[in-house]
Amino acid sequence: MIKVFKLINGEELIAKVEPAGHGWNLKDPAAIVIQQTDKGVGVALAPYMPYSLSDITLNSTAVISEAIPNLNMENEYNRIFGSGIQIVSTLSK
Repeated sequence: MIKVFKLINGEELIAKVEPAGHGWNLKDPAAIVIQQTDKGVGVALAPYMPYSLSDITLNSTAVISEAIPNLNMENEYNRIFGSGIQIVSTLSK
């Protein structure tokens, strides 16, 4: 399952997660970075702790909130860090 987290220090993360004791194991975590673009404000993903040799354990005391990412964010994460498979919405617009 992929989740997004807002940490107490203000950082936002997205990662594949598994519950682990008092938190989560994060696989392929990425920092969500808000940036100015020519078209306005955009979102970029940057590897989070890319120098680690294992999954990262995120303690629940470091988290303000967690959520399931919207479809666009999940697709972008999968494009960069996952299989590249994108999910198509079944909702009509």
